[in-house]
Amino acid sequence: MKLKLTLAAAAATLLFAGCTASNNGYMSMDSKDDVKPAFLMDSRGMALYTFDKDMKNKSNCYNGCEVKWPVFAGDITNLKLPAHIKAEDFGMIKRDNGAMQTTYKSKPLYYFFKDTKANDINGDGKKGVWHLVKPSM
Repeated sequence: MKLKLTLAAAAATLLFAGCTASNNGYMSMDSKDDVKPAFLMDSRGMALYTFDKDMKNKSNCYNGCEVKWPVFAGDITNLKLPAHIKAEDFGMIKRDNGAMQTTYKSKPLYYFFKDTKANDINGDGKKGVWHLVKPSM
């Protein structure tokens, strides 16, 4: 309950993480047409993805998978969210190797290694199982 209250308070006050490290950012949205938010990204503008083979709050990306799909473990206590995205939809899980990973609606979040600059979306649709996180309006 305390975590949910902290997340809600952070989202409500629109705190900025202000960090530049790849695994310590706030959630943001990008829009190709400046009207509808298109996908979730970290504080540097790097796209975030989900993996169809993951289970609820359980990653199945191991044994080299995480080299091409690095884990996103952002600071969920300082979220900057559009009004239609709920802070309660984010969480943290412990991976089998002990590392922490951020989730959105219980789905673990990842980067794609070929996304080298802000707004790159080279991983969307890869092998039919990797997808940009596109929250519904």
